[in-house]
Amino acid sequence: MHDLILATHSVTMSDAEEPITTATAPFDNPDGDIILRSTTDRVDFHTFKFILSLMSPMFKEMFTLPQNGLQSGISSVPVIPVAESSATLESLLLHYYPAATPKAFSSFSHAVAVMEAAKKYDMQVVLSRAVDRVFTQFIPDRILELYALFCQFGWQDHAQMAATRALEIKDLGRPSHVFKGMRNITAFDYHRLLAYHQECGAAAQQVAKSLSSRNAYHTLQCAKCNKPEKSLFWTGRPSWFDEYLDKSGKELLIRPCESTLLESASYINAIIKAIEDTKCSGCKYKFVEGIDGFRALYIAQVKRAVAKVSFPC
Repeated sequence: MHDLILATHSVTMSDAEEPITTATAPFDNPDGDIILRSTTDRVDFHTFKFILSLMSPMFKEMFTLPQNGLQSGISSVPVIPVAESSATLESLLLHYYPAATPKAFSSFSHAVAVMEAAKKYDMQVVLSRAVDRVFTQFIPDRILELYALFCQFGWQDHAQMAATRALEIKDLGRPSHVFKGMRNITAFDYHRLLAYHQECGAAAQQVAKSLSSRNAYHTLQCAKCNKPEKSLFWTGRPSWFDEYLDKSGKELLIRPCESTLLESASYINAIIKAIEDTKCSGCKYKFVEGIDGFRALYIAQVKRAVAKVSFPC
């Protein structure tokens, strides 16, 4: 609040030095009763006290004080100078403004600027909407930066969501995984991320060990004969099955997510070896359906196991 009042006096001195432009619709409404002026690039946003009061308790309180700030120069409409750029201010307002559709963030830094502004002006609804949008727009490419940002803002639920998506990163914790925003979080925040990744990896690998110990290959079905796979293909435990679970389990340890099982080379090798070993010549090339069904079961169990891991507080 005091920062805004002080900014009013400083802008008054230079108001006539540089031209002022008006923002595009819907912020060019001449009926507006308040103007937000970006001091960064001197753009006026014609808006309404009522809308700003609903958006921000800070603005609501400000409007109860005497309006001794700038005038627009062409009318008696009060002007409130703000430090944010016009791009940040426009995005900030569009996330709440009636009948307006927010645009995609032009960059990650732009998204951060909008969220920082929303926090600064205590615009909780805007902040919530901006966070949801930034999460959708920048996953998975900026997942670690999002984690750092959420930790910096103190949003534990969103930090956990980001940490869960970070399970897709192989060998997380090696020096190559330095990311922008790491300087803005504590060592404990980074430790939590690595500990969570490691615990999820152990839980996912345990699924593979559990499936192996339960002789899960008995559930495979012959696509043509529709009889238990064991009685049709092998007289004993197939070596390719144990090999697949062992290798995929190790892969899950360092990358505990669904994508690991969907992209695993050990899965393709298992199919090839299974087809080579099958004694059911009538449906050997349809056997992939049975293996694929098993993998779906495998993925579902890994998801359940990882979901039970709590994010460190």
